[in-house]
Amino acid sequence: MAKKSYDWVAIKLEFVKSSLSTRDFAEAFDIPYSTFSKKVMREQWENERKQIGSKLEAKSVEKSIDNRADELAEFEATTLRAIRMAQADVIDKIASCKKAGEIKALSNALVELQKGYRLALGASTENQATGTTTDFSQWLESIDNGELGTGRSSA
Repeated sequence: MAKKSYDWVAIKLEFVKSSLSTRDFAEAFDIPYSTFSKKVMREQWENERKQIGSKLEAKSVEKSIDNRADELAEFEATTLRAIRMAQADVIDKIASCKKAGEIKALSNALVELQKGYRLALGASTENQATGTTTDFSQWLESIDNGELGTGRSSA
């Protein structure tokens, strides 16, 4: 009986891409197990399979990171749009406020919106103003006392 010839290049490509055991692969491709296993061991096909597996895993992780980064960027863009809309609403409401307590609450809302916006941009959420908290408190107190304008009390 004539010896059967095999397309070893094509078989090797299929083997290193597959996850079948050496025995299962030999059976699936109708190759005698002893012939196939000797070829696999001699030419170190298992090592190539592992290298491909490692590269595939690294590529998969990279793609997963890219997908998550895209998702985060989309989420942050949506958040920024929502904050801008809320900020515009708060600013509109401040203009029509009659009570100091309402102005104070809306001012606090603006501060929180600014923090959220800066956080979404990856910037510091610390107050960047040059004035102190005491200055702001005095300004709010002057509003409560009906001294609108400069924020300085008339002493």
